Amino acid sequence: MKCQLLKTAMTLLLVLLLALAGCGGGGSASTPGATVTADALVTGVGWVYNNTAPDYFTSGATCLLTVNVYYDPSIAPAAIDSVTISSPAHWRWQIPASSSQFGTSSNGKPYLGGNIYYGMNPATMPLAGTWTFQLNLKNGQIATMQKKLHEPGSSADATHDYLYTGEDWTATGDASLYVAALGRFPASGYTLNYDPANGGTITSTGFSAVRSAFLAAQPHAYNMVCWLYDANKNYLGASPMEFSLQDHSRTNLIDGNGELAIEQSATFSSTPTSRSVDLSAVKYVRFAYFDGAQYAPQSYSRLDYRSISAQVVVNSGAVQ
Repeated sequence: MKCQLLKTAMTLLLVLLLALAGCGGGGSASTPGATVTADALVTGVGWVYNNTAPDYFTSGATCLLTVNVYYDPSIAPAAIDSVTISSPAHWRWQIPASSSQFGTSSNGKPYLGGNIYYGMNPATMPLAGTWTFQLNLKNGQIATMQKKLHEPGSSADATHDYLYTGEDWTATGDASLYVAALGRFPASGYTLNYDPANGGTITSTGFSAVRSAFLAAQPHAYNMVCWLYDANKNYLGASPMEFSLQDHSRTNLIDGNGELAIEQSATFSSTPTSRSVDLSAVKYVRFAYFDGAQYAPQSYSRLDYRSISAQVVVNSGAVQ
């Protein structure tokens, strides 16, 4: 699997703004045995469901769950063995610490996380019911937290047993058990162009019409960010979000005509020594859309479902 890190100047809700990292795999149908718990060691769980283009992971999985397990600061990262995640569908994943992404939230809470997909059908993921998140320490100590996840576009507990990516699979049998994930933004129907003038910009033609149709078909789409890649498809960084995570005010990512307008000075580089991305090196873009309108105005930055488009080619030379 590809493990890519998205670093921005804002560290709000890293689990939602990071490109997927820490890959846990497809899991198994085995169930854990009896354990001794020390629940206080797990201080919280962050999550986001993902609808990813087939080219994003070598596994071909398109419906994934990104999980961050927050733990007590007294625990040294070296003391952690793994994280075990058990779904309501009796499917279980174990992510070794060595394959996890460690980090610290903006308010100083340490976490480790990873991505999981459903081995029975990689275009679906279990959803409704009680999930168990288990932190396993090397000394044998185990801490757990249980959580019910939300229905897409809702702050209520999920009622559908499974989420699925509608671009890749059609629900069979009892369709009432399934709900479609946030759709992926199209990778065609418009063009992207790099212009070196004014410090460097990536603009679009035909994007407005495609975007309007997409938003009409995807009423839960609430915010968007562009992920930027070089000619070898290596991740370079990101644009600003379409809307501020502070108050949902518009940024300059989309211009007054509804076209894309990525300015080099406004980007965020994945390289610690560089603040912005050199747009002349950007040859591909992915569009990551999020839902989260159900949490406003209490929180404009709480986003729990995401779709990630296929890579779109960036042409050199401004549109004439």
